[in-house]
Amino acid sequence: MAETLIFHYQKGDSLVHRLDVPVKLAGLFCFSLLLLPVSLFRISLLFPLLLLAHRTSAIHIRSFLKEGLFFLFMAVIIFVSNTLTSGIFMTGALKTVRFILILWMALIFTYTTDPLSVGSGIYRIFKPIPLLPARQISTILGLSLSMLPVILDQYREIREAMWSRCGMNRRSPLRNMIRSGLPLMEGILVKAEDLSDAMESRLFTEDATPAEKAEGTESWTILILLILLIGAILLTERFIPAQLVKNLFFRHF
Repeated sequence: MAETLIFHYQKGDSLVHRLDVPVKLAGLFCFSLLLLPVSLFRISLLFPLLLLAHRTSAIHIRSFLKEGLFFLFMAVIIFVSNTLTSGIFMTGALKTVRFILILWMALIFTYTTDPLSVGSGIYRIFKPIPLLPARQISTILGLSLSMLPVILDQYREIREAMWSRCGMNRRSPLRNMIRSGLPLMEGILVKAEDLSDAMESRLFTEDATPAEKAEGTESWTILILLILLIGAILLTERFIPAQLVKNLFFRHF
């Protein structure tokens, strides 16, 4: 299939593609934590960084517009529900923007990271921690992330088959979810069983794939810049007067 699919890895030679997997995982984790409080101050600082990562990874958003309609629908639901429950327009808007930024980070990560290298990257992060089964954790998380494109492909095939047979009913979205959800669950279980049989037949073990080694100094440079950025954001919020921050960047929890 020639077209680009959402949350699928695409080979490339951009800066983000060349970054070490633990560095990208650390950036994804830290940015997600920074976005936990709904803060216009943090969003305004992280948005340019995500835009820069997007530009350097050579992602074409237009190729994802068709598959991104579902996530756009989810963003609308988040905005409406939070605005109605809090009664504040800014709260709903900020939480919607936070959802879009987290989704954007996940898109950049999956687009530029080979799923086969995620397991070894997770292992290198957890390896220094004593009494932690790093091999088992990395194997489980690596296989889980590798199954994500398979699930999306399975759902895409079911959806296209239903559309081609006029099986989608625009007036009954719940019935459409049931009609597509049951075959999807069945397909996932079948593919998981096939994967398990294939791994067992090949005598797969946790030590089968050695951990990757970092390449070049680009990853270390990005990691240092990431640490400095997080420190700058936290120190700025700590020492700038709260009233000034509130006046410049409205903050809601």
